[in-house]
Amino acid sequence: MSAAAVFDLDNTLIHGSSLFHFATFMARRRQLNLATVARYAFDERRYAKGQGEPATMPVRAAEAALGLVRGLPQATMTALVDAFISRRSDRLLAPSIVREVARFQTLGIPCFIATASPQELADAFARRLRMSGAFGTVSEIEGGTYSGRLAGPICHGSAKAHRVRVALDSMGLDLAASTAFSDSVNDLPLLAAARVPIAVSPDRALERIARTNGWQVVARTRDEPSLAQSIGSGFYHSFHFPL
Repeated sequence: MSAAAVFDLDNTLIHGSSLFHFATFMARRRQLNLATVARYAFDERRYAKGQGEPATMPVRAAEAALGLVRGLPQATMTALVDAFISRRSDRLLAPSIVREVARFQTLGIPCFIATASPQELADAFARRLRMSGAFGTVSEIEGGTYSGRLAGPICHGSAKAHRVRVALDSMGLDLAASTAFSDSVNDLPLLAAARVPIAVSPDRALERIARTNGWQVVARTRDEPSLAQSIGSGFYHSFHFPL
């Protein structure tokens, strides 16, 4: 069995919540009422400042995602996500963690995103970084239109760890031989199952666990150069963490 690298998306691979950023993007394109975005702004502000993921945030995020896409044709959603990634992803991605993706890819190790955010966003960020795949929360589609219901459990906590383990196993990869990156104690099942767990600008609970167990703790800082600047300067491959 071979190793993989698994990256949480929100506040790990990117700054803040991908769903919140996508919702504001939709609002600016008049696809969504600003009042809907405002309801989730407090959680986003708290989360982006590194104060931890509220216990109910994954459920509320799933409800928000379902509300955003209910009745929307899949083709429209695909076009919106593609436009969002094209215009916003370089500003949202954390260069230091993106460098880790590139380093694993250079070593021939497949990289994946695992997130409670919608599968469509997870897939789009994975394509942007030429990763091997993504695991996100899946919305039900009927007749080419989103029904407003989930097609399975929220990809969060123990459900995320189980889904990643089963998917990797089907590809001949082993989570127990892999590296996992996350910022949240809610990803403890995934981190604990990995050979190398790495806490990225962790919340307080995860930081305590990481320090106690001797896990690597790395920072995802706000004052990094943008992804485009990093690539342009050659800084993209200049730093790495030990495997």
